Amino acid sequence: MTRKTKLVMTLGPAMLQGDRLREALREADAVRLNASHGDPETRAENLRRVRELALELGRAIPVFLDLQGPKWRIGELAEPVELVEGSQGVFYRTGSPAPTGLAWTAPLPHPELFDGAEVGQHWLLDDAALEVEITAVTPEALRAKVLVGGPLKGRKGVHPIGMSLNMDPLTEKDHADIRWGVEHQVDLFAQSFVRRASDVQQLQAIIQHLGGTQPVIAKIEHPAALAFLEEILDVSWGVMVARGDLGVELGVERVPGLQKQIIKAARRALKPVITATQMLESMIEHPQPTRAEASDVANAIWDGTDAVMLSAESATGKYPVEAVQWLARIATEADANVKQRAKTLPEEFAEKVLARTDISVAFAACRTADEINARWIVAFTEGGGTARMVSRLAGRTPVLGATVDETTARRMGLLRGVTSMLIPRVSSTDEMVEVVRELLQAKHELMSLDRVVMTMGLPLWKSGTTNTMKVMTF
Repeated sequence: MTRKTKLVMTLGPAMLQGDRLREALREADAVRLNASHGDPETRAENLRRVRELALELGRAIPVFLDLQGPKWRIGELAEPVELVEGSQGVFYRTGSPAPTGLAWTAPLPHPELFDGAEVGQHWLLDDAALEVEITAVTPEALRAKVLVGGPLKGRKGVHPIGMSLNMDPLTEKDHADIRWGVEHQVDLFAQSFVRRASDVQQLQAIIQHLGGTQPVIAKIEHPAALAFLEEILDVSWGVMVARGDLGVELGVERVPGLQKQIIKAARRALKPVITATQMLESMIEHPQPTRAEASDVANAIWDGTDAVMLSAESATGKYPVEAVQWLARIATEADANVKQRAKTLPEEFAEKVLARTDISVAFAACRTADEINARWIVAFTEGGGTARMVSRLAGRTPVLGATVDETTARRMGLLRGVTSMLIPRVSSTDEMVEVVRELLQAKHELMSLDRVVMTMGLPLWKSGTTNTMKVMTF
């Protein structure tokens, strides 16, 4: 069986021991760098190692930087603090002396929380694993009673229920991280807590001002984003179903339905979608996933997600490589049971086809490939747009995204069912077809009478001009 669903792993300390990273990159299709953790120097070294190993393994692996965004977090802690249910403790301003004589204390590096806190507020910590009630407020400290206890680690999220503060979608830290990402040529940015299309456009403008060309993956985790989902999809490269904060904001019982809603909207917009958070959460501590986790991953794939993502499982868990390998096994089995695409164009795409030649040609190529049992669909693409469309519309036929650009080749690593192929820039369609013929025969062992369906745009190498389909018989 061939796996089409792409695997994203978050890179962290657990993956940097021994030969773990090399082993994980044999299966993982993309790497997430989490800007919420680690320093720029470590991040740069990790990026260098990924690039080096990807070259060694002969794989085009995209790396995206996930910006922290306007999320509140506990400050740094030397070791976890135990919050015992019923105990009283204090959140204190980072930089101030820690109070003494209390069951627990934790630094809080967000002055606006001290301004917005009120007695009686309930705060959720660490994706709602912990809960406290604010019992007293002073300018320098917030006393709180633990309602749901457990260990509190440094840098874990803080969510004050009912507190509404106007915040810029990009923080001072985000601006520094964006500059770092452009300078180090990450392949994409993921933007946290997107509320509306203008948030994404603001990030895109900053990237362009810095000389970057990186597209943006909008993380859907704030309630406001759901009201503006179509507009956000219009301006984004793709979206992420960020289930952690989505569940904190709206309740875990609503997450499965929202996941389906977001994936369906992304498919309708012909945009890639990543499903993330707690895919194999138990593997942070255990060597095998639970049956419920396997079902969760499979259902995200059957919903239509392009990729599934590991967070703490690969970044800080005890079994990071095994988590990637299990994710691959589950995804492979789920892909083998995906319901095949209908022979007629789904209703949600019909309006787009009437307006756009490139979508019509892409669908025709995919349908033809199914009917003639083609070995491959080859999508010639300058910026990756054609490959994104073909990926979304393709049925059982695997897709080769042929491009002259290395960055585009890597970004296609996030597209379901797409394998990227670097080709030289040629000046005629005859040359292009011949180059692909040679590469297919050399790398993919095509046999006599095998057929390949190609999509391309004339004139060549101009984004958004896909208007031609060709069938080639070997």
